[in-house]
Amino acid sequence: PSRPYTLEITVKRVPAPADNPDVPAGLVSNWLHDNIKVGSEVRLNGPMGKFTCADHSANKLLFISAGSGITPMMSMSEWLFDIGADVDVVFVHSARSPKDIIFRQKLELMAALHPNFKPAITTTRPEIDQPWWGYTGRLNQAMVQQMAPDFRDRIIYVCGPNPFMAGVKAMLAGLDFPMENYYEESFGGKKPSKRKAVEQTPEAVKPEGRPKLHLVKSPSTCSEPTVVFAKSGKEVTCDAEDVILDVAEQEGVALPSGCRMGACGACKQKLLKGKVEYDEEPDALEEDERNEGMILTCVAHPVGQVVVSA
Repeated sequence: PSRPYTLEITVKRVPAPADNPDVPAGLVSNWLHDNIKVGSEVRLNGPMGKFTCADHSANKLLFISAGSGITPMMSMSEWLFDIGADVDVVFVHSARSPKDIIFRQKLELMAALHPNFKPAITTTRPEIDQPWWGYTGRLNQAMVQQMAPDFRDRIIYVCGPNPFMAGVKAMLAGLDFPMENYYEESFGGKKPSKRKAVEQTPEAVKPEGRPKLHLVKSPSTCSEPTVVFAKSGKEVTCDAEDVILDVAEQEGVALPSGCRMGACGACKQKLLKGKVEYDEEPDALEEDERNEGMILTCVAHPVGQVVVSA
């Protein structure tokens, strides 16, 4: 928001694994590198999700990231410095090797210009031909306490691969960190937990102008979860563990999606009839959206028969 006429994205070219050349290289990342030029026009969705320090005032922050999870941390850091915020930031990042550190030069420059910005980087696979004087090894309790001795007084933001985030979360809980000050952002995966239900009454269905639907059972008597896609007129029987987005994709129903974690809100659709359950209450729905019957298809499990607006 501090740079209204500038949009930046960070895309890593992903080659095929050296030890398994049969695995295809990254399709989208390589396409962007090879095809996007000055003057290219790109259609984008707007920013989504709630992973931002702007909503939580604090004078001490701890950013913890791994791999490409560094990108939202850099965005928040640049915003803080652009607005001249009096905030102390410890910027912890884990990379495989020194050459894999994204934004390395920018981090060093920011640290030189801002005494309240303290990068702390660890590499898990240091290489002999790359000099490295920073931390080495996987992030652990001793490292965190050395990098940010006052970590319990900070608001913590974490982003990276799901196993990394799960490890960091467990580690912080083991150090008695107040977890109400913990926030995370994921690029994909699932969160197993107790489901929470969302129900929409049949009266919410508006059949005017919609394709004729052939519903074989009512929600109360449907033995298997069934998803009806109202606009496309398709009805699919699925498993209780399936989420609506996966069901749609398998049936060829095009739905927008992003994080696939219930964090960004890109997959919002209206539940016209029936009930869904979430493994964990998602963050990307406002109260008024819930009241209107909106659901997040990437994390919503159908209960009985449901009708979705798609």
